[in-house]
Amino acid sequence: MNASFHSRPPIAPLDRFIEHVWTSQRAAGLAHAREWGLPTGCADLVIPLDGRRLWRFDRAEDALGRSFGGGVLQGAQQRAALRDTSGASLVVGVHFKPAGLAAFWRESAHAFAGLTLSLDDLWPRFTDDLREQIGALAPPEQRLRQLERALLRRLRADAEPDPLTRWATPQLAAGAPIGAVQRASGLAAATFIARYRAACGLTPKRHAAVMRFQALLRAVPSHASWAALAADAGYADQAHMSRQFAEFAGMTPGHYRRHATAFTTHVASD
Repeated sequence: MNASFHSRPPIAPLDRFIEHVWTSQRAAGLAHAREWGLPTGCADLVIPLDGRRLWRFDRAEDALGRSFGGGVLQGAQQRAALRDTSGASLVVGVHFKPAGLAAFWRESAHAFAGLTLSLDDLWPRFTDDLREQIGALAPPEQRLRQLERALLRRLRADAEPDPLTRWATPQLAAGAPIGAVQRASGLAAATFIARYRAACGLTPKRHAAVMRFQALLRAVPSHASWAALAADAGYADQAHMSRQFAEFAGMTPGHYRRHATAFTTHVASD
């Protein structure tokens, strides 16, 4: 099957809010008709350039699903999401940094958390205009440059990275106790939680748990035992890791290892 994927950090000043922009193309569907996307704790844009609709399903038993013609904004997720992978595809996408949504929307990031929203509703004509500017035969780098130009036009003039999240997130990702980070911030616990959730979409506790889960996924290709992986990722024990794995991924660690794809957050659906 002819397929390609390209990803890179965006140009400035988008790089203050976006982790990477990406584009993928395939001439036919994947071997599995549907695929689970595991939560990263950050928001994403996914925009089809070929006029095909994106399909999302609430659960494995959902045979109908929901379709989106102009792309989607996915807020910070805590659960796996199921998508259609049965056909050809030409898309561009944006993976935001924690708190990156504030560069484009004034609403709290928590208002988008756990949701998959139509980009046509949020940014009317954005996808139509982008399709016209890119064209169906544009090479990957040209697609990304046009995406960046379109995003720059949407960037809020007063946008600034949230200083609290920018300071606290790396510490939480490294396993620092949430209480210690909160006290070091100088904020009361309730204020710290509210500000972090408004900026990132998740509470500090939940975001730290998702980041630990992501660290675990990145280590899976080492083929170490699950007990060793759990210890290295900072879980109390293997049972603790298995409970959170089921919560975030909706599957067991063993199922994940058997059905994982080349991308750590993509899992083939049965």
